[in-house]
Amino acid sequence: GNHWWLALVLNPQGGARGEPTAVMCLDSMQRREKVLDPPLTGSLKGSVNRYTLEVRKVEQAGYLVIVSFKAKGDGSMGPLPKPGASKLVADGVECKNPEIGLRINMGGDDDVAGEYEGTLSFALDGRVRSSTFVLHYGEGGYTPITLQFDPFALTKLQKDVSRYVGGYLAKEWEVNGPDRKKRYEKTSARALVADVHQQENLNDCGVFVLENMLRSLSMKKDFLKQMSSATPKVLKTFPWPSQEEITARKGKLRAIVARLFAAGAEKGTGDVEKLLKEDDELRKAVLVSLTDEREEAMEKWATDLQKQLASRQVDKEAAEAEMKKKEEAIQARRDEERMRKEEEARKAEEIRLMGKRPPGSKRTPSRSRSKKKDKKKKKPSKTKKEDSRESGSASEDSDKKKKKKRKVKVVVKKKGVAKKKAPSRDSDSAPSRFEPSESRSPSPKRERRR
Repeated sequence: GNHWWLALVLNPQGGARGEPTAVMCLDSMQRREKVLDPPLTGSLKGSVNRYTLEVRKVEQAGYLVIVSFKAKGDGSMGPLPKPGASKLVADGVECKNPEIGLRINMGGDDDVAGEYEGTLSFALDGRVRSSTFVLHYGEGGYTPITLQFDPFALTKLQKDVSRYVGGYLAKEWEVNGPDRKKRYEKTSARALVADVHQQENLNDCGVFVLENMLRSLSMKKDFLKQMSSATPKVLKTFPWPSQEEITARKGKLRAIVARLFAAGAEKGTGDVEKLLKEDDELRKAVLVSLTDEREEAMEKWATDLQKQLASRQVDKEAAEAEMKKKEEAIQARRDEERMRKEEEARKAEEIRLMGKRPPGSKRTPSRSRSKKKDKKKKKPSKTKKEDSRESGSASEDSDKKKKKKRKVKVVVKKKGVAKKKAPSRDSDSAPSRFEPSESRSPSPKRERRR
């Protein structure tokens, strides 16, 4: 069937004024689920793991906690303990007599293996606000298994509603806002879910919504603004309506409605506004049925909230101061490193200008020297004409040298032996290696040639 929950907007104008804004979801039948992989396990004491228990998933839907389990035994210690005797403990409250849904129902017997697989649904007491539960399976003897839920989180529908409300507020400010020049930040409103009391049946969600609305209307404006900055942990301590208070409110509403019907039948009208204007006592009775004297509890919670906000502000300022100190230290190191590099660059430039090498640096040729070496190595390219001229002059020089070598004169003839002498300034020089030795006689052919 249909389910009702309340989205309460705290400090709606804060989105345009830079103040905290929140969309707080109040749901008396919240849902959460946790899949256990690997599953949590336990065993029957003394069975040496022959009788085991596994918990694979745990769910919560309002006042119901549903545990998915599997129990097995080999029959060595008789039939399996009945799952209906299990109990769930939270906040010191024992929840017994679970509703059982079995997919496998084989209890086993002596020397006959057994197996149970299904769900155990426990109905919680409305006072239970814990996220930690302890499962005691069967009549006892099994290892207790601790089940830990994650904190309540926003559902997809609640997230969509929060975004829609933020867009609606931004448009409303743009059209009807007191200061339209200021832009309304529709994403500034934080969405959160408050850990409120859960209903213990399936038909009181509407009364929970009504009760939360009545309590909100009785709060002061500054008080609601402070609530927009509160953490979920602090909001949990707020005096939210319990199932007992909801039952009392239902009784009051039932009584005042009956009195209104009687007054209308007596005066022959169904106009409630007219009845309340004409009858002061009836108007006071209606007001009492919709309000309660809880100023003491509200004042105490407001004081606790103020202390929590003050401590959060101190922690925030301390964190900001620490962050600022770290940033200053980082900037100081950066400046020191920059100054060191600039000093090194300045000294290196001074040494370069003085014509000295920095100590420890390798000698590298300057650009001017390298250019000179390149010029020396690089020969200018010559044209074909210049190449031909140079080749011609080289051939002429070689011819001249050959002619000089050929100018050999016969200087002496002694005993038929001819001596060759190369033209020389010194007549007493050593004989040339081309001159024939004296022991040799010239061949007839050489004589003829001469």
